[in-house]
Amino acid sequence: MAYPPPPPPPPGPAATSWWRSPAALFLIGIVVAAAIAVPVVLLVLGGDDDGGVAGSTTAAATTTTAGPTTTAASTTTTAPTTTSSSSTSTSTTSSTTSTTTSTTTSTTTTSTTTTSTTTTTTAALTLDPTLPANYQEFALTSGFLPDPWSAHGTSGGIVEVSYLGGGCNGWASRAPDFQLDYTAANASLRFYFIADNAGDDTTLIVNDPLGNWACNDDSYGGRNPTVDFTGTAPDGIYDIWIGSYAQGTNIQGTLYITELDANHP
Repeated sequence: MAYPPPPPPPPGPAATSWWRSPAALFLIGIVVAAAIAVPVVLLVLGGDDDGGVAGSTTAAATTTTAGPTTTAASTTTTAPTTTSSSSTSTSTTSSTTSTTTSTTTSTTTTSTTTTSTTTTTTAALTLDPTLPANYQEFALTSGFLPDPWSAHGTSGGIVEVSYLGGGCNGWASRAPDFQLDYTAANASLRFYFIADNAGDDTTLIVNDPLGNWACNDDSYGGRNPTVDFTGTAPDGIYDIWIGSYAQGTNIQGTLYITELDANHP
């Protein structure tokens, strides 16, 4: 009996490609992962760098914009530009201080004070009968009443009257204190001054109608002065000054004019 030929052996496992092997797939996974990771890492690193550059640019822009003010420069303390700006500001401030000091010194050096003194020479001053009287201008006619006539006044002035000579002394004003327009008759005329405070020293100066000067210091045993025009007193204008014996002294009192010998200080 003939037996049929045996069946062909079952097919063996097909040959596996190398890239499908586990090792190859592992390597391929690593490569793919690396290919994906590297760009991501580079992108991240690149983004940080760009961010740093952008931040630097922003800081630079901020420093540039706020550079003129001290606040912005002080806020961005880590930026080189800010440090340079702070240094420049300090240098400028120092220069300004130096300039101010120099200006002050110059002003002090050139500043000068001029003191002028004006001195009045009293020796050049004289009594002037043409000036209006300080107190009173009046008229009397011989036989006037009441007798004595009287008026209050104050002695003293800036004129030293000794230049007149003839025993004239004391200090009086340039203008006469009183002016009398006298209508004479056959009578004497007497002028005297009595200080309000006993013992005050005064003098009396009279310029008569003829232009003559008559003076007196002390009379009748006291410091009150008297000037007499005996016989027949001249008719006309009499200018009368009340002087102080001491310079710068002003003494109040009363001037008297009389035709009676019994009236005196």
